[in-house]
Amino acid sequence: QNKFVALVLMLQHFKTRMNIANPMIALLLILISKTLGFHIQSPAKSIHNLPLFSTPFGADEGDDEVLKNLTERYLGEKPKMPTFKPRQSKADLYDNDELNNLLKLHNELYPQNSQEKENEDPSEQFPSIHDLVLQAVGETDASGLHESLRESSSKYKWVTEDITKKLPKLKAIASDVDGTLIGSNQALHSRTKEAVEKAVESSFSSTGDLEWFFPATGKTRWGALNSMGPEVAKIVSKCPGVFIQGLYCVYNNEVIFEKKLTKKAIEAAESLVASTGTSLIAYDGDNLYTTEMTATVRELNTKWGEPLAKEIPSIADHLPGVHKILICDLDVEKLSKVRISLEELARDNCATVTQAMPSMLELLPEGCSKALGVEKLCEALGVDPSTQLLALGDAENDVEMLEMAAVGVAMGNGCSLAKNAADVVLEETSDEGGAGIAIEVLTNI
Repeated sequence: QNKFVALVLMLQHFKTRMNIANPMIALLLILISKTLGFHIQSPAKSIHNLPLFSTPFGADEGDDEVLKNLTERYLGEKPKMPTFKPRQSKADLYDNDELNNLLKLHNELYPQNSQEKENEDPSEQFPSIHDLVLQAVGETDASGLHESLRESSSKYKWVTEDITKKLPKLKAIASDVDGTLIGSNQALHSRTKEAVEKAVESSFSSTGDLEWFFPATGKTRWGALNSMGPEVAKIVSKCPGVFIQGLYCVYNNEVIFEKKLTKKAIEAAESLVASTGTSLIAYDGDNLYTTEMTATVRELNTKWGEPLAKEIPSIADHLPGVHKILICDLDVEKLSKVRISLEELARDNCATVTQAMPSMLELLPEGCSKALGVEKLCEALGVDPSTQLLALGDAENDVEMLEMAAVGVAMGNGCSLAKNAADVVLEETSDEGGAGIAIEVLTNI
């Protein structure tokens, strides 16, 4: 009787953890693992917090009746999944050595398995233990993702074998905002909007393969959320984020990393702006400041969705300091000449220069970049960017992020620097839902 209790409890726990529709397959895998002496993670360690029940039995109650009662009790309604972390992966049921041993045993017992599969009618195929073990090791719904990739590779030529091999390990998405999620009309394409919503939902679901979605942008947090529209902003506001070109990183509504310009660099930038007739906007968290309210400064709010800057006499005298400085001008040719002077200024004042928009130059603290912010946030999230991160971008300031990610994707509207740094270059632009297509095809959401 005790064996029946343990068996039904294990079967229920395994079905919940692996989401296997066929209980006989789950049962077979459990029996084999127990026969070989493998362990199954105790319910106390499960994210579902399944209780250990003490079940009374009558002296004359038969095994069949006990099994029937337990089956009805434990296999009736599927437990509701928790909404938030912590979450463990499917592979936590067994360690890698156990999974490899089980896979080796199956291959020895059924060496002809792979050959027979080629001759079978696909409609009659069911998942084997071989498939299930690969599924657990790969951290993905093997049948669903593999079928999706087969369809996608014929439609999108950038779904190469090398890219496909990296996908099972992906568990986080970092995406630029302007020019990537948001198109030239300052709105999300419907396909991108739907993909972002699904990605965020998956990241908060205990059954989803994706664990994190976060914006990685040069904008303020307020500006990034404001630009996405109220519906998407509401859900993305719950996510971590990399803001102000990696200089302001937020997780659980706490700033986990930030860095500001030196006062000397700020003074030099103010002097350069005064001599070139350009506009200046300084960023301090979600607060923006300027020394002159020009049309270009106002446009940062009216067109790009950033907070309206407050005019103050001197940025250098702003005691909390600032994270970065924008130097703006609608004359792109003029601004390219200003960049030469700004680069020299940066070298002399412990700063660096980057650019996200043709009409905007950005002065950042030395050694800082969007990529550094992504790296800092990934460290806090337990994500290895080189193997587990999908990054989306379009501009010069995205280059290092695209290079460091396991899979870097550049939009069709991206600059040449971003495209050269990416593993995947889309034909579709942000106006055509390029980011949404990449998220749909490369993740199992």
